[in-house]
Amino acid sequence: MLEWLSSNKEWIAPATSIGTLLVWLFYAQLLYSGYSRQTRPRILINKGVGEEGLDSPCLICNMSQEAIFIYFILVYLDNSKDPVLVPVTDCEEKAMNDDSSPLGSRTRQGPLDSGKCLELLSFRIILERAAAHAGIELENGRPVDPKVELGSMEFHVVCIYGSDDYPFGAVRKFNLKLDDEKTPAVVAATIDTQRKTSWRYKRKIRQWLQKNG
Repeated sequence: MLEWLSSNKEWIAPATSIGTLLVWLFYAQLLYSGYSRQTRPRILINKGVGEEGLDSPCLICNMSQEAIFIYFILVYLDNSKDPVLVPVTDCEEKAMNDDSSPLGSRTRQGPLDSGKCLELLSFRIILERAAAHAGIELENGRPVDPKVELGSMEFHVVCIYGSDDYPFGAVRKFNLKLDDEKTPAVVAATIDTQRKTSWRYKRKIRQWLQKNG
């Protein structure tokens, strides 16, 4: 063995150096992946108190290590008549008339600390607001016109994280279905909230900012 090592030392030393470099690169990749995972913003869009159906509140939870700043929140109502994109960041009329109310009661814009949840309106109120923009009359969450069908509500939370220079989007879709008793129900279409950072989505964000900002 010693003779073999001695006779092949010319290529063993470089091979050892390359192997050591590969090991260091592997550990560096593990460290970077862990750091990236810890510092990456994570926003959850969820349904609170699920037993209440349409009357359940929509929750925006910041599971990131740092605070986020919410620019605006939009909901896309998919339906058979006129799909619409409606902001839900604007104030409730009651809160707007009360200047002494906290800022969080008058607007859903602003910072959201790590580990905190922002409670939006109930799914029913958001649905009614979006349906009104689409010219759809509802009765107990169902279109009065039997020819009109509701598909889903897709939430877009546009925010910026920490010292990042560009905003990103957190998106989750909820399907609108009728249960066995023909009562409208909200069912999450995806297991988790999607984080949108593509250049195409950022271009949409710029367009929304120009329109809503």
